Amino acid sequence: MTGRERSVFVRVTDAVVAPVPPLPPVRETDAAAAFERSLKAAPRLNALALRAVFLLVGAGLRRGPLLKLVRSLAHLHYYGDAGVMRVLGYDADAVVARAADVRGR
Repeated sequence: MTGRERSVFVRVTDAVVAPVPPLPPVRETDAAAAFERSLKAAPRLNALALRAVFLLVGAGLRRGPLLKLVRSLAHLHYYGDAGVMRVLGYDADAVVARAADVRGR
């Protein structure tokens, strides 16, 4: 992802997720980095299409199917952040520790 694409992703995600305290702003999460990892793992054509869709929505194109896709991806990558999950009451590290404890019994 280019710097511009990252900036558009953060701005669009911030607009569609609209986090309010105590949830952190998008720029304070790993949402953009997670989206970039998703793009790297995707087939090249899919990754190019997703990058283009975010740029189009960021430029003001608000067609239903595009906006629905962008909203879904924005929420997925924002709410997948460990810090965001902890604020919402889910601590992945605690879950792993409990599972390790149960396996050790």
